[in-house]
Amino acid sequence: MATLFQIVYTSTASGSISKLDLMDLLKGSVQRNSRAGITGLLLYKDGCFMQALEGEMETVVALFAKISRDPRHHNVIPLINEPIAQRNFQNSAMAFRDLDSPEVQKLPGYSDFLNTAFDGKLATLDTPKCQLLLQIFKKNIR
Repeated sequence: MATLFQIVYTSTASGSISKLDLMDLLKGSVQRNSRAGITGLLLYKDGCFMQALEGEMETVVALFAKISRDPRHHNVIPLINEPIAQRNFQNSAMAFRDLDSPEVQKLPGYSDFLNTAFDGKLATLDTPKCQLLLQIFKKNIR
């Protein structure tokens, strides 16, 4: 059985990213990641990205290497890079802040994670590190 692995990173957009660019990124990412057995969550707000990737170790490491070379962003900083016991995300998804138009909400893989209120709770003893980081990102973009 292959080792499940997770990488969480943050990065900065190299230029402005339009709503159409984000929609195209979502469509392509969900299709490619689903075929590769990758799950996770990609967050975007005002030029900042944070993404959790999980799947088989070889596949996740190869995808992260490709993502790191993508010219659409820079300052790629890995925050978590380790084996995991189980997936934290059942599907691949991408969350945008304030892009709540009906056409975006209907896209497969769209997450409303950044458009819901932060509940003020960051962590409990059993909260996975990746979910804690994503919650911190959400808290700090308000």
